[in-house]
Amino acid sequence: MTDYEIDSDGAYRIPASYDVAPEHCVKCGTVGNLYKHGTKTTVYVDAPVHGRQTFIEVKRARYRCRDCGGTFMQDLPDMDDSRRMTVRCREYIAAQALLKPNTHVADDVGVDEKIVRQIGKENAAVLLEDHAINIRAPRILGLDELMLGGEMRCIIVDIEDSWPIELLPSRDQGAVHRFLCTIPGREEVKVVAMDMWKPYRAAVHHAMPQAIVIVDKWHVQRLANDAMETARRRFQGLLEARDRRELKKGRKMFLTRPFNLSPMEQMNLDGWLKNTPELRGAYEAKEGFMDIWSCRKSETAKAALDDWRTSLPAHLRPVFGPVLTATKNWETEILNYFDHGRYTNAATEARNRVIKMTNRLGAGYSFPAIRARTLFGKRPGRVKKEKAAAEVARKAAMVQCDICKALFGPAIIEINHIRPIRHGGTTEVSNRQMVCPNCHRLHTEDWLKPVHDSTPLSE
Repeated sequence: MTDYEIDSDGAYRIPASYDVAPEHCVKCGTVGNLYKHGTKTTVYVDAPVHGRQTFIEVKRARYRCRDCGGTFMQDLPDMDDSRRMTVRCREYIAAQALLKPNTHVADDVGVDEKIVRQIGKENAAVLLEDHAINIRAPRILGLDELMLGGEMRCIIVDIEDSWPIELLPSRDQGAVHRFLCTIPGREEVKVVAMDMWKPYRAAVHHAMPQAIVIVDKWHVQRLANDAMETARRRFQGLLEARDRRELKKGRKMFLTRPFNLSPMEQMNLDGWLKNTPELRGAYEAKEGFMDIWSCRKSETAKAALDDWRTSLPAHLRPVFGPVLTATKNWETEILNYFDHGRYTNAATEARNRVIKMTNRLGAGYSFPAIRARTLFGKRPGRVKKEKAAAEVARKAAMVQCDICKALFGPAIIEINHIRPIRHGGTTEVSNRQMVCPNCHRLHTEDWLKPVHDSTPLSE
C-alpha cells in the first residue's frame, strides 16, 4: 500500500478506483452505446492488514445507456456488493468464524456480529454438504459422548489423526446405530475404542461385526482411582470423629484441615495414608490393578486380572465393587487392548475438552454451529505437519554424497573422479562420483600422497 491514511480509530483507509469500463448495458444488453453519468464513492470492508481494520474507498462510475436510458453502477469484480465487503474479507470471516467467537471476528474486521454469524452459517452449510458426500469411516474409530446445550451428544473420532469425523445430536443407540450402518467404508474399520456404555457396543457389533471393540483403559483405571478416593475419604471421616488429642503430633498437622490442604501437605498426607495399615490394603489393591496394564499380552493380563480379583480382601470388595463389576461385564473388551494395538480414547477425550471450551466461549451457539466448528476448525498439529512436509521436500531436493552418504544441497555437491586422471583414470561416467567438499579433499589427498601405500576410501 502506497496511498493510504490511518483514521482516528487506527484503521486503514485506502482510496481506489476501477478503470475498466463496461462493454454493454446490464439492463438491455446494448453493446458500445454507454456514457458516464457521474461517480459515487463506496466504502468496502477488507480483511485486516497488519492487525488493523481496513476499508477501501472505491470511486465508482455510474453509466447510462443511450438506447434504453437506464443507469447502472460500474461492476466491481472481487467485491461482495450485498455486504459491502471484498470477497477476500468474506472468505476471511468464513475461515475465522470456525476458529474464534463471532464477537471477536466482528471486532477484528469492523463489521456487525450479525454479518459474521450469517457468513459463518452459509460457509458451514457448504462445508457440511461436502462433508456428507466425502465422509468415510476411519480405520481406528473412537466413540464418546459429551454434554452440549443440556443434551448428551455423541462424538466420533478418527483416532489415528485425532480429528472428529462426526458430531451426532444424540448418543442414543438408535442415532449411533443409524450413523454406523450408513457411513461409507464401515467394513474397513479395524478397531473401535469406547467407554463402557452398552448401547455403543451393541451398535458397533451390529454395524461393524468385523471391528474389535476396545474399552478405553483410562475409563477402567479411573474406577480404581475412585475406589481409592472413597476408601481414603471414609478413613478420613473416621479420623475426624476421633479425639484429636489422641493423635500423634506428626499426624495432627496434616489432619487439621483435611479438605483444604496445600499441595505439599496433600502429598505428605497421601504418603502417610499409603503407609497407614487401615488404608494400605486399598492402596495396594489400586496399584496392583494399575500394574495389569504393564502386561504385554492378553493372556498374561487376564491371569493378572484373575489374581487381582482373587486376592482382593473381603472388606475391600464393597469399595472396589464398581471395578469388579466392570471387569466382569467388559472383560473381553478390556483385554482386547493388549492384542490389538493398545489403542485408547485419549484423542477423543482431548477433542471433547476443546469442544466444551468452544461452547463456553461462544455462549448461545446452536448445535449446527458447534458441529461446524468441531469438524472444520483448526486441526491440531497442522503447523507440525506443514513443517514435516517442508522437511520431506527439502530432503528430496538434496543429493547424497557417494562416500559419507550424508545429504547436501545440490550447490555443495562436487563431481569427483574416483581414480584421478593423472593416475590413469578416465573421464567415463563409471569413474565419476558425487561427493561433498570434505570427502573430495580427503579423497584427493589420499591419492596424492608421496608414497601411495593406502587404499582410497572409494575403493
